[in-house]
Amino acid sequence: MMRDTKFDILFEPLKMSNLTLKNRFFMAPIGTTFHMKQLSDFLAERAKGDVALITTGETCVHPGGRAGAGQEEPRLETDDDIKAFSPLVKAVQNAGAKIVAQLNHAGRYSSSRALQQQPVAPSAIASRYTGETPRELSTAETDDLVMAFAEAALRAQKAGFDGIEILGSSGYLISQFLSPVTNKRDDKYGGDTLQRATFLFSILQETRKKVGDDFNICVKFDAEDSMEGGRTLKDSILLAPHIVSAGADRLHTWAGWHEATRPMLPMFVKRGAFSHLAAEIKKVVDVPVSTVGRINDPYVAADILAKGEADLIGLGRALLCDPDFVKKTSDGRTDEIRRCTACCYCFDQIMRAIQGDKKAGLKCSINPELGREGEGLIRPAEEKKNVVVVGGGPAGMEVARTASLRGHSVTLFEKDDKLGGLVNLAFVPPHKGELKNVVDYYVRQMEILPLKVRLGESFTEEEFERIKPDALVFAAGARELLPRIPGISAEHVFTALEILKDDIPVKESVVVIGGGLIGVETAEFLADRGKKVTVIEMLKAVATDVGPTIRWGLLARLSKKISMLTSTSVIEIKEKSVVVSDPEQNRKDIPCHTVVIATGLSSRSDLVEPLKMRDTEVYVVGSCVKPGQIADAVADAFEVGCRI
Repeated sequence: MMRDTKFDILFEPLKMSNLTLKNRFFMAPIGTTFHMKQLSDFLAERAKGDVALITTGETCVHPGGRAGAGQEEPRLETDDDIKAFSPLVKAVQNAGAKIVAQLNHAGRYSSSRALQQQPVAPSAIASRYTGETPRELSTAETDDLVMAFAEAALRAQKAGFDGIEILGSSGYLISQFLSPVTNKRDDKYGGDTLQRATFLFSILQETRKKVGDDFNICVKFDAEDSMEGGRTLKDSILLAPHIVSAGADRLHTWAGWHEATRPMLPMFVKRGAFSHLAAEIKKVVDVPVSTVGRINDPYVAADILAKGEADLIGLGRALLCDPDFVKKTSDGRTDEIRRCTACCYCFDQIMRAIQGDKKAGLKCSINPELGREGEGLIRPAEEKKNVVVVGGGPAGMEVARTASLRGHSVTLFEKDDKLGGLVNLAFVPPHKGELKNVVDYYVRQMEILPLKVRLGESFTEEEFERIKPDALVFAAGARELLPRIPGISAEHVFTALEILKDDIPVKESVVVIGGGLIGVETAEFLADRGKKVTVIEMLKAVATDVGPTIRWGLLARLSKKISMLTSTSVIEIKEKSVVVSDPEQNRKDIPCHTVVIATGLSSRSDLVEPLKMRDTEVYVVGSCVKPGQIADAVADAFEVGCRI
């Protein structure tokens, strides 16, 4: 298949004096919870996918600056750490990519729990990110940390890396020195915009002395740190040429700290949202400038380069989701890309690990092989079987995909006239359009794989007798759970899923019963259509089933659009109101014309029991077992597909 000529710009080489890249894509740094062999397999798989350059996740330069993502946190703190990286570096380079180590000290983003000592920072100013107040570094300690970075860079060079990236963004130690919010020092490391950069300049200068000119040095920094009273784009435009003069070969721009109040990661942030920042920096320097953030589509990437906003495109979560993103783009198979949905499931899992959950680890909601690349999970089946999958949602299609790749003969039944299941409604609410990526990917897989899809057909007893499957997989989804509330059968009462089909005439005022994800998203859907909406939730808070990376932004939007009553029970639904009760048993009427029920989903186990008596393998996956997140459904389905 011929690729679109618009993409040619993405595959032009980029030459620097000490590094040549085969195309304009690089893997942006992402911290993981992986042990070294697992990390090596993970990165090498992305290199096989034709990305030109891979940047490792944060690699510690000093024991007092570890970010706290587990015992396997990569480090180049001593010469003994060099040998651990050499196999990883060779694996990536042998797979066709260059690789650089991102060097970091977390500063006040470390925690005393992880360090077993008080974290350090430029000044003793509390962190909203950790809730702790760090100890101020002395001048001598800061001098030592300059050398710690430089020595770690030399170790990276000895390990075979093609360069390094110095992490001066996101709220970690170097960015703490750069910011007037966190740097109140009166020694040589404090002062105005350029004086606060002395720490970074010193690191660059000492590093260049150690590694020489034939070693690529990149600096990642926030073009805006998005902190109140923090560093602005104007400051960065002043700063950028001095970073280059101090020794940087490349600049990698980002958009804010972890504790910033500007959303940067969720799907309600537009694609390519931060390329304009790179464009402004690119105007004042003569080295390559890269951009990253919400780039999950090659057309977005090509447009950024065509407009001259950046020289390199960073892919972070996009490569977690699909290691072959670049190769598929190069081959003209963009319709086969498993595009990131920006659901932030990956970040939620990392945050759980940082907070001490030993069972948590980096995962992707729709790539169940993430972190397991070296296990060879999709193996040819020892015995080819006739497999029937009932249900064409993500779980059903994932089972069908995996089983087909293993050589089984697969037939998928879907009673509706299109594939996708409930996800077809999940991308209807405001700011949820990226979830359509899930349906698009799986539908395309169903088209290109050697399997049969039978739309608009239920799987019946007659079909069972005719096909005589060796294995039967139920992925028939879930149904809405209806509570026993007086008045629930009235004509003005609808379910959330009925509302999201957008064919219900909803009147001016609405009460939504249930403040979970489905409830609040349906409420926002209605509010954006001019309805006056009140959400009623029994729990103390709404959206408790939403991950923390997205939840705060969702709640900020909802607070401006709808009314929310928490710790409130529904007693009765009347013709023009809903009767509710607060924790003190005080009752009141909430006026409304329409009532929406969003009290959860229940499994479809009733469909399964009759066929468990048959002489065939029976599996149940996805919401058919337990309604939950797409991530759970896909992971469960993948395991079944590998097991049949």
